[in-house]
Amino acid sequence: MNKKKLLLIDDNVDMLLIGKRIFSRVGYDFYTARNGQEGLETAKFHKPDIILLDYILPDINGKQFIKMLAASPQYVSIRNTPVVMLTAKSDEMDNIEEYYRLGLRAFLNKPFGHRELVNIVDNIVRRSQLEKELPRNGSPVVIPETPPVVETIPQDEWLEDLELANATISSLCNQLYNNDLVNLTEQQKMDIHAIYNSSKRLTRLIQERKTRSGSMIGKKISA
Repeated sequence: MNKKKLLLIDDNVDMLLIGKRIFSRVGYDFYTARNGQEGLETAKFHKPDIILLDYILPDINGKQFIKMLAASPQYVSIRNTPVVMLTAKSDEMDNIEEYYRLGLRAFLNKPFGHRELVNIVDNIVRRSQLEKELPRNGSPVVIPETPPVVETIPQDEWLEDLELANATISSLCNQLYNNDLVNLTEQQKMDIHAIYNSSKRLTRLIQERKTRSGSMIGKKISA
């Protein structure tokens, strides 16, 4: 597969950094945006092959983004860009069929592993490319044999899966703190606070393990 472009729209900095590591490693040109409007403008400029879109954004939600992409004349050049919506199970998703009618390709519930995310993106990008190559005369398209995505597997690969899941948990806790805390019971507030503190401790443990792993690799190389 030729090098493709991916745009991740998410206001969580940790998700953007992890996404960059994941998709740069498997050969994508990686672009980011931290709100919906910035995402639309970035997509219009860079013409990505696929967009990963967080449902909850600071300015608009995923549904509004999809509608703007589908209906606004200024985005006609990127209207057919495949979009994958990243959602939490607690997100209120009404009338899912409407998203698909507007052009959404897939939903992916958080948390998810990075291999799962790469596989979904790769499949959609390949399918989209084949659709562009379909003959106009209606004859069947010959699907070329394509090699699998080749990853350079780092030591302690499970750390990246854990780091991605932890970033998602932290993001959800922040969203609850910022938006819904007044509507929660005292026990629910205590539970969220405990989860958030556990997430922070887990972040420290992940960084300590990555530091130790890096030190061990350095020792092996120097030896």
